[in-house]
This record gives sequence, structure tokens and C-alpha cells, in this order.
Amino acid sequence: MPSTPPGAGTPTSASPTPTPPPLTAPVALEADALVELATAVWRLCNKVEAAEGTSAGVRRHLDAVVDALVESGVQTRSYDGTVFDPGLRMRVLAYQPMAGLERDEVVETVRPAVYLRGTPLALGEVIVGTPQEESDEAGGVAQ
Repeated sequence: MPSTPPGAGTPTSASPTPTPPPLTAPVALEADALVELATAVWRLCNKVEAAEGTSAGVRRHLDAVVDALVESGVQTRSYDGTVFDPGLRMRVLAYQPMAGLERDEVVETVRPAVYLRGTPLALGEVIVGTPQEESDEAGGVAQ
């Protein structure tokens, strides 16, 4: 009687190879490094947004980086145009009198606030515009 090698002859239903779970091991990362990374990406986003002629590919890759940070729980916040309230959590670098303002308002975010899963890692740094005092015709300051 001839012998058949194992696996030869009648087909057997082979079970599919199980897919290993994705690697999700926690990684230690210094908060300062994460703040610098998020700030650099925020600045790059602002430059790409302001630039004309940026290729769609560059924008797509930048969007992918931003999405990866957000999916990891990292978010940045700009304050441009926000009415200034001294109780807001931000670091004011300067107050700048500006014509046309009716109230104190953030006119420039120098560095964004950075959050990790809602916990602040870094305060935003801003310049606050203040209403410019009007002077009367005699050269004095209007009251």
C-alpha cells in the first residue's frame, strides 16, 4: 500500500493566518519635545496656508501629519481675533495700541497653546492689541 505524504491528497481547509494586533505600546516622550513638534507643525500649517502655489501633495502630507497628531490626542490652539480677557490661560508678550480696535483683542498668536488629551502642555503666547487713544485737535488726549 503506497503511503501519501502529509498534506497531499485530499484538500484540507487551512485556517487563515491570524493578523497580529497593531502595535500600541506606550511610548515615553518628553512634553517639551511634543510641544516643539506641535508648534513646528502649527507654524508650517500657517506658512502653507499663506503661501500661494503650494502643491496639493504638500498640503495632503501636511494634513496627514496634523491628523496623526490629533489622533494621538495632541491639539494646538491659536487665539487670533479672540477678545482678550485677563482670565484666559495665555501668556501676553506685549500690548500694542492699534487704530480701529474697540476693545482689547489678540492680534497675533506667536506660539499656540498645546494640549495632550485636553491637558495643557504649554500656554499660548500672544500679542494683544488695545484701542488707540484718540487725541483731540489741540494735541491733548481725549477723555
